[in-house]
Amino acid sequence: MRRVLSFIVCLISVAVAYANDGVYYAEGNHLIPITETDIRVQKEVLTLNREEDKIQVTVYYEFYNPTAAKEVLVGFEADGGGSAPQDSFPQHPCIKNFKVVMNGESLNYTVTPVDRHFESGRKVSYGYFKDGHIEGMPIEQYKKELAEMEAPEAISDYVYHFNAQFRPRLNIIQHTYDFDLSYRQEYSDKGFEGYAYFFPYVLTAANRWANHQIDDFTLIVNMGDRTSFHISPAFFESASQWSFPGKGKYTVNTVSDGKEYSEFHVSQGGIKFHKENFHPDGDLYIFDLSMSFDFSADNTSADNILSTVKSKFYPLVISDYYLKKDRSEAAFDTYTPEQRRILKNLPFAYRGYIFNSKELQDFYESTPWYIPNPDYKPDVQQLPEEEQRWVEFWSPTDLSTLSKDVEKRVNDIYNHVFSEYLKSVYPPRNVFDSQYFSKDFYHLHKQIGSIENQIKEPIVHDVDYWIGGQDWSNDLSFQVLSVEMLNEKKAEVSINIHNCGHDSKDKLVMIYERDNWYIDDMIGTSSWREGILQSLEDCKKEGLLPSVE
Repeated sequence: MRRVLSFIVCLISVAVAYANDGVYYAEGNHLIPITETDIRVQKEVLTLNREEDKIQVTVYYEFYNPTAAKEVLVGFEADGGGSAPQDSFPQHPCIKNFKVVMNGESLNYTVTPVDRHFESGRKVSYGYFKDGHIEGMPIEQYKKELAEMEAPEAISDYVYHFNAQFRPRLNIIQHTYDFDLSYRQEYSDKGFEGYAYFFPYVLTAANRWANHQIDDFTLIVNMGDRTSFHISPAFFESASQWSFPGKGKYTVNTVSDGKEYSEFHVSQGGIKFHKENFHPDGDLYIFDLSMSFDFSADNTSADNILSTVKSKFYPLVISDYYLKKDRSEAAFDTYTPEQRRILKNLPFAYRGYIFNSKELQDFYESTPWYIPNPDYKPDVQQLPEEEQRWVEFWSPTDLSTLSKDVEKRVNDIYNHVFSEYLKSVYPPRNVFDSQYFSKDFYHLHKQIGSIENQIKEPIVHDVDYWIGGQDWSNDLSFQVLSVEMLNEKKAEVSINIHNCGHDSKDKLVMIYERDNWYIDDMIGTSSWREGILQSLEDCKKEGLLPSVE
């Protein structure tokens, strides 16, 4: 997918200045010294928590001052962005709950909008720290420039500044703030597709401290449950350096320019990076592709939506295009029964449900994001409302649609079974039973089979119920004659089996369980189910009990 960066909202950068001859250094999210060189950063724990369209940033620092106590002017520089309305001027429109606590004491701060300064077409952040003070943009100048623009945009930068008292030896600073996530539009050769959250954080500024590193660095990223996001490996060598406190995994992908990026798929708990003697050579860029996905009118093919499902967590795709359409508009009938079943079960796959259906399990295991969770038990009523509607949308409600699903299932079963018969002297009948019989029907066969093993002779299994005889020839074939839906979870299917030059018309009872349709009875001249039940009852009277409970 070709990705185009279209607009950035509230792209944040941080900087620090010291003493009268200090300047603000552009684009740093780490507190950095300009004239000081003897203070070192011993520890940093950077925690990023996404809540909807905002990021909560929490930074814990341990600084070491080897000399006497000193007062330092500290600044936090924030880019005003290019698309944010400025109703909140002179406050930054996208930063909220800005707090600094140093050695247990909350510090007061001042927010100063400052004029932007460009050199050779590139914005730099010095020019407003003059003669020992910060020179702000006059409100009159701001209003004048704003009035001359076609639309109200951010035309200034912001500096949060405060005096910090560094005492000798250990100093602890805790810095927290919230800000609106940046985002960008996603495009492909078909046009606009959706939005992706974008979060940059400059780490390389940490190298300006006296030790030119962070002695003990921890980064915790929590972009929410059931999310996929990628991080450019600019400051780490391998995705294997990250751990998953909860449940997740990573993949390494190559983009169109040949560069690799690490993609993380998290079902719960975020990711964590830790390194000692950390000298970052690059910065943090997170692209969270879980924001939204738009299926336009020419973008709703089964192949397209399934390829989307197969690539990343897209929780909000569930509440998007299809829930705004009725089935005729969404081309519901163009999807195969298998495709509808895959989409119907998407909310459960997101939560790691281990499917009984081999087809569903194989599909979701082929995705990079599926993380099995044996503890998860599916319950439609426990899903969010939009996901309940999603399950309902993809669940067939008219019996004619269901009958097609049943017919397709019977064809798949017998194509598989008969192909194995035609190429094998001893086809794996027990395997077929376990794959295609209902739980109860399979259990009955195992019970009567255990008694047959005890007495060393067949009771009901003297005839092969799959082919309706004791032998088969190369003309073995079948045909589905009709499907009668008894209700939404039970059907009777008439089939014709051709074997050894003869036709026999049989009937199957199909029931829906374990995410698919299964054979619950086979009826030729009589019912296999009833025959087994009667035989078990007769054996019980003779004191023969199955070894299978």
